[in-house]
Amino acid sequence: MDQATTARNLELQRQWYGAPLGEHCRDLCALFGVTQSGLAEVIGISPAMLSLVMRGQRARIANPDAAARLSALLHLAHEVRAGSVPPDAVAHRLAEVRSSRTPGQDSLGAAVPTALPAEGGGLTPEADLRFVRRLRELLTSTSGTVDLLDAADLVAARHPGLAEILRTCGAGRADEAVALVRRLIG
Repeated sequence: MDQATTARNLELQRQWYGAPLGEHCRDLCALFGVTQSGLAEVIGISPAMLSLVMRGQRARIANPDAAARLSALLHLAHEVRAGSVPPDAVAHRLAEVRSSRTPGQDSLGAAVPTALPAEGGGLTPEADLRFVRRLRELLTSTSGTVDLLDAADLVAARHPGLAEILRTCGAGRADEAVALVRRLIG
């Protein structure tokens, strides 16, 4: 993987998670006293996949349950630092995270809509956001963000609208994707 792709993935991680996932994961390992393999086990992904994400070779964890567990670990870390979770309860909370499953959430933690809005019925702002997050999940379920951006570049000359959807809904900021969806189906 080239440096430009890695840099783009790390920038996407900063946008989505506030910092590169490598920083977050190293922090979690140190705080909870686990190895990278142990962290991967709690999250529910292979150590190799966690390594790819940490190095920026993948922009994010595509599995919604694993992404939700990572989010839960980040929240737990905040609680531990704030003192609201005593040290002797951390192991139990880690076990709870490991066994958790969050049905109905996408990999960014948003609820997945069970149906598209009725034709002509419009979307609420919350439904717009859920829709674009679900669309992103669908787009990235078989291709990484970098692949979507590359595909957008390939089709841009002949299909600029499709390229815009791939770029914005597959790899752009959520607010930009919502604006695009509103414009397209509004």
